[in-house]
Amino acid sequence: MAGAGAGRAAPGIVTGSPLARPVTSTRMRRLRLAVVVVTAIAAVLALKSFVVDPLTGHFGGPFEDFQAYLGAARSMAGGGSPYARFNASTVVMSGFDYPPFAALMVRPLGLLGDRAAMVVWLWLTLACAVAAGVVTARTALPRSWPATELGVLAALAFAPSSYNFWHGQINPIVFLLLAIAFSAYVRGRQVTVGVLLGFAAAVKIAPVAFLVLLLRRRWWRGSAAMVVTGLATSAIALVTVGVGPLLTFVTRVLPDLDRATGWIFNQSIGGAISRLADQSVLRVQPTSALVQVAGVIAAAFVLWLAGWATRPTPRLREERAVEFAMGTTAMLLASGIAWYPHFTYLLIPLFAVTGLAAARGWRAERRLVAAAAAALIAFGLVAPVALAGLTLQGVTAVSRTAAWWPFLQLCSLPCVCATWLGAVLVWRLRHDPVPATPPDQAGPRAAATG
Repeated sequence: MAGAGAGRAAPGIVTGSPLARPVTSTRMRRLRLAVVVVTAIAAVLALKSFVVDPLTGHFGGPFEDFQAYLGAARSMAGGGSPYARFNASTVVMSGFDYPPFAALMVRPLGLLGDRAAMVVWLWLTLACAVAAGVVTARTALPRSWPATELGVLAALAFAPSSYNFWHGQINPIVFLLLAIAFSAYVRGRQVTVGVLLGFAAAVKIAPVAFLVLLLRRRWWRGSAAMVVTGLATSAIALVTVGVGPLLTFVTRVLPDLDRATGWIFNQSIGGAISRLADQSVLRVQPTSALVQVAGVIAAAFVLWLAGWATRPTPRLREERAVEFAMGTTAMLLASGIAWYPHFTYLLIPLFAVTGLAAARGWRAERRLVAAAAAALIAFGLVAPVALAGLTLQGVTAVSRTAAWWPFLQLCSLPCVCATWLGAVLVWRLRHDPVPATPPDQAGPRAAATG
């Protein structure tokens, strides 16, 4: 993948860390045993729900998002546009709303029957999520930790991640691309990072935000690789999907994706601002200029902070992981729409913070640990419990009462926690108390990954 430069650590990457604190073998054995038991239980439940039940016709997921992908595939198989069923008349929109390259990816589904397509897609996304969880955990955590087991557990048990399996969303595929890019970023393989992020942005536009990090790191070859990959995927889509669908996406779909949307599932900063103004929560409304400008300014500020906290000088590998984690958080917050299941990607910052805290000690990184714990609780526990009890009818009923505006602000709690995490990540990177050390001082996983 682009010669020798892709396989060497880039200048400014410190591959080892002298900070890792030893964990007693007894404690680690107990931790590993507990993790293995819990992971085994989660795996058995996942096998029943997502492997056995679909084969026997008892799968309980609505899988409604997958219907948009299958509809796009069926339309293309008949010579039509993947955006033929796109409808922006509701706040959540419907139909296929991804870039043309993503349409090319789902096109093979049109060759299968409905049930076979559903099973193949479910198993593909399940495999991608588990693989991404393992790659993320093994990149971020010390070698002595049960990283593989924790990665599998996170992919299966973290609520935004498991939400994708029940609803058939494409996020696990993007998560896998980001996870491998995360691993390459920590190792300083800039061309690999650029290519992977280019592919991720071809499936969902949001990863374009990572270009800020690459430029700030002065990874010119990585930045060029990302841009070239993006252009190449667009060219491939243009040839295979057609000019008409590409124009439809640019002129019709993309503007609707950037509009202010305050529906409670949207946990981007723009979504929180829209709820502050009660903008397009239950129905599409003419976009307020003030809300639109405020959303754009907030998104731009988040990306500026991400660039401000990134630097080309040497950093420990745990801190480089935190840098990519900050970029991931900024990407989610700066998106026009970041639905709840998009926060599957939050596993990258959660593992990165855990790895840094394991290296330096929980007390030394107490601010980061507190912010990460708040985000984990908000997205992994509070939000799924709340969403399970909310219905459109119930939310509509609340909209007719005096509790409506306070209720909307309460719905922004996950976004607030993610913003807090992002702010602390920026603070941590700008106030780095740990001097960079020579690469020969190998850290916990350097021998295996450097």
